[in-house]
Amino acid sequence: MNIKNLEASAIDLEQQLIRHSTLTPDAADLYRGLKPLLELVKTGKIVTPIEWGEIPGQYFFTEKGLQIFEELEEAYAKFSIEITGGESPALKLFREQRRQQ
Repeated sequence: MNIKNLEASAIDLEQQLIRHSTLTPDAADLYRGLKPLLELVKTGKIVTPIEWGEIPGQYFFTEKGLQIFEELEEAYAKFSIEITGGESPALKLFREQRRQQ
């Protein structure tokens, strides 16, 4: 787990949430749900990975339509990857293969 990457992803996600909260109430709801976790990360209180299921809000993208906001979805994905321990070897291999195509 790379703490600097985690903190950077938390800050980026929070900025995206603030920006998109003015556009849709669903983004504001997602921000409310994630804010306690984001604060723990920004204050250095999360130092070990958490499980995917412990990250609030995935359904906002799959069921509430927030996937239309690409920057927000990407920030959420990066944060989720970092807080669960960073890129797995399988994900790194997948990304490398996609770059070569």
